[in-house]
Amino acid sequence: MRKLLFFYAPWCSPCRRYAKEYIGPLEQLAGEGKVLRVNAQDAPQMAEKYGVDKIPTVVILDGADVVWKGSEKINIETVAAWLKGE
Repeated sequence: MRKLLFFYAPWCSPCRRYAKEYIGPLEQLAGEGKVLRVNAQDAPQMAEKYGVDKIPTVVILDGADVVWKGSEKINIETVAAWLKGE
């Protein structure tokens, strides 16, 4: 299953900005269950598993395989279509 993990922290203003600009709209386009918001403070083992060393970080998964990881801008439409299998 294709998923996007969004690693953030509640106190992180760049995380809030990234969530507003990219993650919120992506959740609406991609559909339920495709985007998972992960509080890196509450889930340090998960952040470590995916090599998250800064926040915000996006990890895109195809099953268990990491397809892309980064903090750069994402193309919301392209990522949503990929998550939906289009």
